[in-house]
Amino acid sequence: MKRRTWMMLGGAMLVAGLVGWKTFGSSAEAEVLFTTEPVRRQDLRESVSANGEIQALTRVNVGTSVSGEIKVIHVKDGQMVRAGDLLVTLDQERFKQDLNRAELGLRMARQDQENAEATFRKQDATFQRQESLFKQSLISVDQFQDSKLTRDSADIALQRAKVSVQQAQSQVALAQDALEKTVLRAPMTGRVTGLKAEKGEMAIAGQTNVAGAILLVISDMGEMLAESKVGELEVSKLHAGQPAEVQVDALPGMVFQAKVFNVANSVDRPLGSGMMGNSQEVQNYKVRVQLLGARSDLDRLRPGMSARVAVLSNEVKQAVTVPLQAVMEREDRSGGLGLVARSRTAIFVLKDGAAEERVLSLGVTTRRHAEVLEGLKEGELVITGPAKGLATLATGKKVKLAKTENSGASK
Repeated sequence: MKRRTWMMLGGAMLVAGLVGWKTFGSSAEAEVLFTTEPVRRQDLRESVSANGEIQALTRVNVGTSVSGEIKVIHVKDGQMVRAGDLLVTLDQERFKQDLNRAELGLRMARQDQENAEATFRKQDATFQRQESLFKQSLISVDQFQDSKLTRDSADIALQRAKVSVQQAQSQVALAQDALEKTVLRAPMTGRVTGLKAEKGEMAIAGQTNVAGAILLVISDMGEMLAESKVGELEVSKLHAGQPAEVQVDALPGMVFQAKVFNVANSVDRPLGSGMMGNSQEVQNYKVRVQLLGARSDLDRLRPGMSARVAVLSNEVKQAVTVPLQAVMEREDRSGGLGLVARSRTAIFVLKDGAAEERVLSLGVTTRRHAEVLEGLKEGELVITGPAKGLATLATGKKVKLAKTENSGASK
């Protein structure tokens, strides 16, 4: 009985092993089935897309070149202003005192100059008399030299007094300029689009990356842009004048026609970041696209609105194309020392039931197709299929094709 039980158990294990081998072993060795697609001509449109935000073409950050407490804000966010309109007034008391001291110093310097001029005139007259007597041999050489030295000293003192007056005038001008700069006026006509100041806060002079330096922003809403950042791999495809389309999240259903206004030539980095960033990070470049359209539509835009930008970077009519999924990048160490791996763009075509590798030169590339500049002719059959399967192909290797509805119908 026990022997029979062991025989039954062994038989069951043998059957299970055979089933497992058939299931897993055969799937591991299953053939990869490929498909083909003919090389054909079609129109291709290549685009570059990026997220961005709406901004005015012309905008000015209004700050101050003197520091002081904000006493009065004369405008509101969103208000239209004209060039020269009053915007902000800072505390002027300290600057008025500085001006008073400078003016007092100027008055004293001018008084000193008047005294120096009087002294010089007196000493010069004395010298003239002494010089006349010396020529008549009525005084000694020492007396004449002493008179000349006294006159020259008075002249030097006068020149110093004149310099002091000039310095005092400069101090007055600087103090007057500082006082005038406590009153901020609009540098251009536009809309207040970013009021950042509050009454009682300190306005910080000069440093635009410090809180308090930018008090408000004035934008000319007549021309609007969508500003976006494009990676280094795609920015070379863009240039001024290319057509584009812009969608704004706040205005669903609307698509603005646009054109590329300019493309930055340098990497867009935050202030103070320098060159210490990771060299492996993708570098971004600022691209500005000018929006076109009816004035009524553009007036609905506000700076800072989120936008999606799509630029038509290239368009080719009746290009020779292949499906992008069939294109591969293969390692190539030929040429040079072979230390650094290059890549070649390749594809496999079907020839007499076998694969044949072709090296390609590509042009415009979209999400699904690529333009072939060299390496293929219209009508040739390119092999498509799973990426892992394509990676196993080599020239001369037989290719098994999957049956399609069309092929079944033909049979």
